[in-house]
Amino acid sequence: MYFLGIDAGASATQWALIDQSGLVISGVEAPMDGHIYRESSKERMIEVTDRIADQIKGQTLSGVYLGITGVLTDGSIEKLLKAKFGAPATVVSDIELAYRANFADGEGILLYAGTGSVAYAIDKSAGVHKIGGWGYLLGDEGAGYWIGREAIRHTLFVLETQHEIKADSLAQSILKNLDATDWNSIKEFVYSKERSAIAALSRTVDLAAINGDATAILILKEAAEHLVDLVHRVDGILGDTLLPVKFTGGISSSLLLASELEKSLGKRVSRSSVDLAVRAAELAR
Repeated sequence: MYFLGIDAGASATQWALIDQSGLVISGVEAPMDGHIYRESSKERMIEVTDRIADQIKGQTLSGVYLGITGVLTDGSIEKLLKAKFGAPATVVSDIELAYRANFADGEGILLYAGTGSVAYAIDKSAGVHKIGGWGYLLGDEGAGYWIGREAIRHTLFVLETQHEIKADSLAQSILKNLDATDWNSIKEFVYSKERSAIAALSRTVDLAAINGDATAILILKEAAEHLVDLVHRVDGILGDTLLPVKFTGGISSSLLLASELEKSLGKRVSRSSVDLAVRAAELAR
């Protein structure tokens, strides 16, 4: 028997096929979201799942488990997946997948920071507690998009005030990554790219911080403060017990950010090393 797990987010779609012995094959495809009431999102989901289906051709599936951003609850995604893969499908939000990949109900708090940011917990009574995750226009402070945007804002300030752009500085690195030299070329990048392109600049900020850039370090420290606040807000809902925190998402690889979180949250926080696509496949059993 074969089981397919899919972890779909704003930056990429990762998938894994397992059997009773373990991982058979895995891969990475383009990002997709669950807003399939939009024609573009539906077309993207069909394209991505077509590519996955081609790579597992000949394997009879017994179950599919998908975690996806922008999940719908009307059964339409499950219907699409069942028609595509010929097996029962379970569809949850990408955040719920990440939680269930790391904890059983009531065991901990998931702190997710990818393009967006959210703290999430399921209590022992199956009650769901989600803090943050308001989207880049209303919130998601401390996440990849927020970090990238702050780095762009800093770069614009340097250009606007005509400060010298120092070699190997954060501003220089951002301009190089954007292939930009002034406000007009920065504006063209910002308003023509997907959110994931701006979130990807968080890696540039992290590298600049590692190299000692003071502004990059301050941005990451402020990001950590925002993420810690999400955890504390969940703590306030759950009560006196301080549960373990798993830090995951695209920017969780930042050692400086993880260190800042530990300064505030202590040993209760640790980075998740779980392969979400593989765990999704295991949850499909």
